Amino acid sequence: MIQLQVLNKILSTKDFGVILYNNITEEFFSEYTAEFRAIKAHQDTYGTVPDLETFLSSFPNFDVLNVSEPWGYLTSELTKDKNTRTLAQVFNKVRELINQGRTEEAFELYSTNSDLSVKAKKLSFIDLLHDTSRFDVYADKSKDFDKYFISTGFPELDKIIGGWDKTEELATIVARPNVGKSFILLKCATEAAKKGLRVGIYSGEMSANKMGFRMDSLISHISNTALNKGNLDVQNYYKKFIDELPTKYTGNLFVMTPQDIDGEVTVNALRAFIEKAELDILFVDQLTLLEDQHRARNPVERMANISKDLKKMQVLVGKPIVSVTQQNRADTEEKGISVANIGSSDRIGQDSTVVIFLEKSEDILSVHLIKSRDSANYQTLKYKVNFDRGEFMYVSDAAGQEAVAELAENNFDDLMTEGGEVIF
Repeated sequence: MIQLQVLNKILSTKDFGVILYNNITEEFFSEYTAEFRAIKAHQDTYGTVPDLETFLSSFPNFDVLNVSEPWGYLTSELTKDKNTRTLAQVFNKVRELINQGRTEEAFELYSTNSDLSVKAKKLSFIDLLHDTSRFDVYADKSKDFDKYFISTGFPELDKIIGGWDKTEELATIVARPNVGKSFILLKCATEAAKKGLRVGIYSGEMSANKMGFRMDSLISHISNTALNKGNLDVQNYYKKFIDELPTKYTGNLFVMTPQDIDGEVTVNALRAFIEKAELDILFVDQLTLLEDQHRARNPVERMANISKDLKKMQVLVGKPIVSVTQQNRADTEEKGISVANIGSSDRIGQDSTVVIFLEKSEDILSVHLIKSRDSANYQTLKYKVNFDRGEFMYVSDAAGQEAVAELAENNFDDLMTEGGEVIF
């Protein structure tokens, strides 16, 4: 009955706008598909809904009703009708797979389609010339950074982009292999956890212990090589650090690896991670190690699906997500660095709110801000880095670089063993 009511309302009011706004398609009219197509074709061709007489000449058996219900009620009931039919189809397929003993496929199908339901929209407007309430939001942001943003761990980058937006961020860090993008991602995650936040990081390659050793180096500046190799020279210092660590910070840094997931590592698995651990922010290392829950075979289509699903998931959960991915093999010296240099799919660059490219020459790390939705693009920050000890020193210019390098050399000398190996 609701499908018939909506069609009658369209014909009597000649209002097709609410259908367009709610993205209502012929799938909503399972019982009146031909009738809806005819109305839409007339609207598309002539820019107006057909007169009732014109419509009845093609559908003489159509039941004409006097519909007084408001559009809000009608669109709500129509979407409810559509959702009921969609979910019934999904549940029937899930039941069929369970009966066949294909439990994992059934769960994956259910998870993939858990957000297929649509909602009727309410149309509203804001007059920007007369509604000045946005000033209150601006003023609040000006005095309370932590309420709206999460620090990136790089103060200079925070000054440019404001930090990771707490509700609308989908950032991507891009680099060639062995540049240090995973270390940078973990630095960002560690700094967020030190601020008292519940932070999650999915590690597609490294174990939780490897990630833990890197985090320890970032905080304590103990040699990561020494921690991984079990160097006894740092044992006492490391033991003291580990004993104090649980009480030093109020935040959390949860690590999830493929071994922690019973099944494929998809965007749905990341969403479950966010919800189960009640995360404030999620870091993903890295996108190319995720599985496409739509099972596309083409690599470009596969990554496009993952990016699209990640974007959709970020909007649904309202939590910032920061990922790393590979840079493609394009010659960046000739073509310049841009979102087109992101490996596998340019959809990643399109979906991202922030895109950062990393380059490293000897011990200087260049952080290129290529895309930022709310700030100026194409800015570069340089840091003198020592990944082994988790140290980052900002270099503002060439003179500053030399000064910092000299200072770093002097400081490093104080922490060297007799054999010349940097330990902590």
